Amino acid sequence: MPPSLPPVRSLFARGRAAAAVGAACLLSAWGVGQLARDATWITGLCFYIPSVVVAAVLVLVALLYAATGRRRVALLAAGGALPAVAFVGLIENHAGRRPADGTGRFRVVHWNTAGRPARSGVGEHLLAERADLYVLTDAVNAAHVGALRDRLGAEYRAATFANLAVVGRGHLRAEGWLVDRDGFEVQAVTWVPDGSPIALLVLDLPSSVWAARDPLLREVNALIERHRPDLIVGDFNAPRRSRALSELPAGYAHAYHTAGGGWGATWPVPVPIYDLDHCLHGPRVVPARYRLGGLSGTSDHRYQAFDFSLAAD
Repeated sequence: MPPSLPPVRSLFARGRAAAAVGAACLLSAWGVGQLARDATWITGLCFYIPSVVVAAVLVLVALLYAATGRRRVALLAAGGALPAVAFVGLIENHAGRRPADGTGRFRVVHWNTAGRPARSGVGEHLLAERADLYVLTDAVNAAHVGALRDRLGAEYRAATFANLAVVGRGHLRAEGWLVDRDGFEVQAVTWVPDGSPIALLVLDLPSSVWAARDPLLREVNALIERHRPDLIVGDFNAPRRSRALSELPAGYAHAYHTAGGGWGATWPVPVPIYDLDHCLHGPRVVPARYRLGGLSGTSDHRYQAFDFSLAAD
């Protein structure tokens, strides 16, 4: 005997109700995260719930209820999606603004290459950028960094420290570790492309979900205050709207905010939903253009390209 329709309908109704409850819980957790951000480890987990995922889930629930004639619940779900959509387009991303098209004197490219930076699918992108300085995270070792340097030309120098590296035109000097513990790495670098030294902090923060981000980012801000670098570049493994990254020391800003636009997420490729890689600049830097690339590369991160000049020039 074929199964009767009432039980099937009952199961469908229960599934639909469970989807609505789950979406409501997701929206509530997301709201807590947006209010408290990463003030604590727990609120940080809520903060890391992607707004675009929240919006998509609520829209699907709204369509599900609309298709079954439950218009009131459908409208509630659609209304709940609106704040998440607004955050995605207006707060987390500059959806209506294209990257600036200015021309700077220097170009810095940063990429978490997820392995050998000269390999196929990564090296071509880096070479095509013809940057003055490359900052690499998760770059494996000095031999692979050297392969990229050789392909760039004799005027480039390289410095490697653990899984971080810089390859630049002119003179480079790694000044030593400012932090090197438990996956939290910050190296001071002096770069002299054409006579005027440029100070950088190159960093990589832990990716573990168990790591509380706010204390680490506060420590980065303290280092910025103490050393006053021109650029701070790397894989922060923290969103741009993290509390500490929204409260940078005086005179410092995100290159994305001052010269960027459009979708600002860098991970995971090919569908990036988290903005984890950042370039911060100090008062000496005059931003010209900031953009992201590498969506078709073999790394799971997009790369950052920042064109700038120096105010003293």
